[in-house]
Amino acid sequence: MKCLLPFMCFVALLFAGCDTRSSVEKADEEGVLLVGNGFEPQSFDPHKATAVADWHIIGTLMEGLVRGDAREDDKVHPGVAESWEANEAKDVWTFRLREDARWSDGRPVTAHDFVYAYHRLLHPLFGGKYADMLFPLKNAEAYNKDWLRKDLGGEGDLWEKAGVGVEAVDERTLRLTLREPTPHLPLLLLHYTWFPVPAHAVEANGGMLDRSSEWTKPGKWVGNGAFVLAEYRFNDFVEVRRNPQYWRAGEVALNAVRFLPVVNAFTETRMFFDGKLHVTNNVPPEMLEYAKGKAPDAFCRDAYYCSFFYRLNTTRKPLDDVRVRMALALGVDRDALVDKVVRDAGTPATGFTPPGAGYETPDMFQDAGATQAERVQTARRLLAEAGFPGGKGFPTLEIMTTSREVQKVMAEAIQAMWLENLGIHVEIRSCEWTAYKDAQQKLQYDISSSSWSGDYLDPATFVEMWSGGSGNNATGWSSGRFDAAVRRAHSSGKVEERLAALREAEESMLKEAPVVPLYWAYRTYLKRPEVKGWHGLLLDAHPYDAVHVEKEGKRDD
Repeated sequence: MKCLLPFMCFVALLFAGCDTRSSVEKADEEGVLLVGNGFEPQSFDPHKATAVADWHIIGTLMEGLVRGDAREDDKVHPGVAESWEANEAKDVWTFRLREDARWSDGRPVTAHDFVYAYHRLLHPLFGGKYADMLFPLKNAEAYNKDWLRKDLGGEGDLWEKAGVGVEAVDERTLRLTLREPTPHLPLLLLHYTWFPVPAHAVEANGGMLDRSSEWTKPGKWVGNGAFVLAEYRFNDFVEVRRNPQYWRAGEVALNAVRFLPVVNAFTETRMFFDGKLHVTNNVPPEMLEYAKGKAPDAFCRDAYYCSFFYRLNTTRKPLDDVRVRMALALGVDRDALVDKVVRDAGTPATGFTPPGAGYETPDMFQDAGATQAERVQTARRLLAEAGFPGGKGFPTLEIMTTSREVQKVMAEAIQAMWLENLGIHVEIRSCEWTAYKDAQQKLQYDISSSSWSGDYLDPATFVEMWSGGSGNNATGWSSGRFDAAVRRAHSSGKVEERLAALREAEESMLKEAPVVPLYWAYRTYLKRPEVKGWHGLLLDAHPYDAVHVEKEGKRDD
């Protein structure tokens, strides 16, 4: 018997080494979804995260008062709150939390966790870039910006005196008092900035204001979503696994989701065809026809609430001159950009906010029917008026991009357009994602290749980011007229008046051109047929608790 053991071990190893199943075939058997997620995540902390790649992961790990729908962006379901009601004016909302809402360590989720979370994000010393998402709360903006005002009491944390509109009536009752009527509040609550955080876990790992807190690391993670953070390998993958404490754990079909940060879309597409991914983040423009021809059942092209544009650093010369900024905007041939560079991935944009949600996007150029040649003539005139006739004397500026290939190709196309149309030369600098985000926030750039996808289905998510105090502005531009129009939108209880005020704000921003709109995007990606419960959504915010994988041939849900 002893002599047979080595032989049996050898045979076991031999058969193990002969497993020819692909990664997705193994994952199908294990109930694991393999997803391309674009970039390395910045943070799993909902108060520090700002990127879409972070949002995808956080959405599996945390749950707010409401949760989204798998098919409709504008539909919400009960989440931590089992029910809610609003007063007639829609400026006071009361939420009743469910008894079976638990953190992953078994402790109950209470109304106090929401109060703690909102206090943390709004605290000026925390420096949350998305603090303005909570400004609909009464007195939230004043607390975030004016906490040292002497008339409020002096130097300390003025949370109690500020009277921010969030109150734990009792353990299971949360009341939100808003600065104006907000009938669309449930849609706002889908964003992770409105999620609770586990006060006990945050306090045990450095406290409210510790931005290096370790509570979001594997092994210390505490969340309340359908999944828990199980494993994180830098530049390799993030794996989340089913949370047995989740109140709907019995309805979650997937055992795990593995997010892979594949920056290069060519590599990601090859990985899909090599059986290493169930769903890709995108298909690069150069591979659209190939992907559609090779896998027509897997190719997806969804409407997407997203704009691609260039930020202009208005604190640097000559970009501090609106004539120069407008000339750069007019000097881009958007039709050629979409037809030859991004192809099926978008449509030309002449404003910033994508059409939809009942909003009529203003035209930046207000020249309906003008040809591109006529726009170029206007751009040359403006550039000459700014002191750079024919581009003479114009300094060499730099377009900063991420390391994604499509951004570099797009920058090269625009570089050629500006040289031909305006006589100016720009350089291109490609940055790793973290360095790119850091430089953009610190205004350490000239021109930044950018995109913005809606946080919720409403034009305010695009328009309000250009407010002077917004952490996502990152252009150095601000305008009293713009901010006044946004305030009018806030104070209006009528849908038409509110949308008109937002449109006025966007028009005033576009006239001063701190951005160069390029195109409104589609989501082009690949999804294997065995992935069920995944449907096209404008916000691309897929509830992974509604997704499952199964063998081909079975009926979809």
